[in-house]
Amino acid sequence: MSDLPIRAPRHWIEYVATAAALVISATSLWVAYRTEDANAKMVAAASWPFLQVSTSDSDGQGHDVLKIDVINAGIGPALVEYFEVAFDGKPVASSSELLQRCCGFDPRTPRPVVEHAPQIGTWTEGNVGGTILRPSEDRVFFTWPRTPENTKAWQTLRDAAAGRRLLVRACYCSVFNECWQGAYEGLHPARVARCTPPKVAYYE
Repeated sequence: MSDLPIRAPRHWIEYVATAAALVISATSLWVAYRTEDANAKMVAAASWPFLQVSTSDSDGQGHDVLKIDVINAGIGPALVEYFEVAFDGKPVASSSELLQRCCGFDPRTPRPVVEHAPQIGTWTEGNVGGTILRPSEDRVFFTWPRTPENTKAWQTLRDAAAGRRLLVRACYCSVFNECWQGAYEGLHPARVARCTPPKVAYYE
């Protein structure tokens, strides 16, 4: 006769308790995952940059000044990797090349341009690519006052900007290396894995 103890059969309540414990554990893991995912999205949203272009033809004081700038309308800093400008579908690398394409400017004109090429006059330039724009910060990359001598050329570029013959776009990233590339149209710039150098970048 065997001396081994006889094991009592498990009660159905034990099976239910075991199953409940497994369900609770799985639910806890799922909640933790969703919480971590939600937190990650909240952090990313709190660092979201969004670039927009602004064009105006007045300085607000009664003077005709064509100004084109880029503003970060998002809530996080924008690391602007590359900046591009195109006129009539062709990229330009500088403000002088832009004026050459649109308005007949000869880049070989001696300085000061305002004296030797009055039909162009003077302008100021800035750079956007390779910079960081804080939230609500704007960066002017082109300013051109109208004068009696350059009115025709000035109006040509103003109308080109209004008619979207002059287009700008940038590739920029957040501090978490999420990147977008867009031509400042609409609210949904294209997400890209990373910013790649354009064939022609705008440098002033």
